[in-house]
Amino acid sequence: MNHAEIEPITNVHRLAFGDAEGPEIAKLAESFLALPDTISISAKRAGKIVGNVLFTPFVFQDHPDAKCYLLAPLGVLPEYQGYGVGKEVMETSIEHLKSIGTDAVFVLGVPTFYPRFGFVATEKQTPFPDLLTMPEPWMELALKAKSAIPLSGKTIAVEPFMQPHFWDTSGRG
Repeated sequence: MNHAEIEPITNVHRLAFGDAEGPEIAKLAESFLALPDTISISAKRAGKIVGNVLFTPFVFQDHPDAKCYLLAPLGVLPEYQGYGVGKEVMETSIEHLKSIGTDAVFVLGVPTFYPRFGFVATEKQTPFPDLLTMPEPWMELALKAKSAIPLSGKTIAVEPFMQPHFWDTSGRG
């Protein structure tokens, strides 16, 4: 990770998520970037980072050898939204994750956006399964044929993401 990119990346997420959520998401992104196993994929225009997505390890306790990641956050600067930047970072990141042998990627996100990249609703557990009151946003993308099928049981995200409020879907809609 190029340390000079940390501030521009966190700024993308701060602005992309707006005044209400932006500061918390930017802080979360910064904490993810400090972790050695985080994967960061950015899109640039004229040398400026305009979009970014982060992937952190996601562990199934019963399947510790499975190579899974959690996608969060994905942000695009407001002035670049609607111009294919989100699509670019998603397509680039999926190819990268395939190239490193990733089994599956999970996301708690917008159910109208992620399916266009192959994500489907999943019944696999979140770290706080009782808080998943709206199951549609919880999705998976299997990157190896049938790799995600045997995954089951308790899951663990990286420490900054192991806070119940990140997994509570009761206020979404």
